[in-house]
Amino acid sequence: MVNRNLQQIAADLQENQQLQLAQHEVQEAHFHLQEENQELLEAEQLLQLEIHHVLQAQEQVKKEHQDIQQAQQKLQEAKTAANALQNKPLQ
Repeated sequence: MVNRNLQQIAADLQENQQLQLAQHEVQEAHFHLQEENQELLEAEQLLQLEIHHVLQAQEQVKKEHQDIQQAQQKLQEAKTAANALQNKPLQ
């Protein structure tokens, strides 16, 4: 009976050690996942910042395109006015 109790205690101790080792491995894996998660969050923030910069650049290009179109329109109007003056008969 005593021998059987000692065997059970030894088995319980061994199982306890295995559980503690497994718990340590889980904690270590959790720590690494937290580190990776932090890196992903930082990468996401950088990506969002870059997206913001791209959107700002797109808006700037759009505005500059509109400015070019307005300048082209004014140039065409000036050419039309100059042609009209050239074709006007002298008095």
